[in-house]
Amino acid sequence: MITLIGTNLAKKGLVFTFNGGAKKCESCRFSNTCLNLEKGRKYEITEVKKVTHKCPVHKDGRVQTIEVKPATIRAAIETRKAYHGSTIIFRTEECEEECENYDICHPEGLYDDDTCKIEEIGPKLSCKNNYDLTEVILNH
Repeated sequence: MITLIGTNLAKKGLVFTFNGGAKKCESCRFSNTCLNLEKGRKYEITEVKKVTHKCPVHKDGRVQTIEVKPATIRAAIETRKAYHGSTIIFRTEECEEECENYDICHPEGLYDDDTCKIEEIGPKLSCKNNYDLTEVILNH
């Protein structure tokens, strides 16, 4: 996918979460290109193009053309579903925010009922709520 990002952020391999545009973006002629990503999702820059445009929103006053792909996401899933290469329907567990695993159990960029492929299997996790969880890397 082609999109635009502030020139100071345009670096191959950068992972970012798209949070939507500013009020000023609505009337911009580049809004269809700049705001074409899904809000709340994580993306990885795969290529940085030479083309730049003026932008009143970004710090350095310019945006750069980039190519992105959905980023892989570290998450916790039920151990019984953790098989490398398999496809799962992601769902969060009901748990407490104070838990040390909260961020991995509720990862930014994933929503309940997302279809994901398991790219890597990590260690088993300890859980205050006694869920049998394993850390995985998911591709949405």
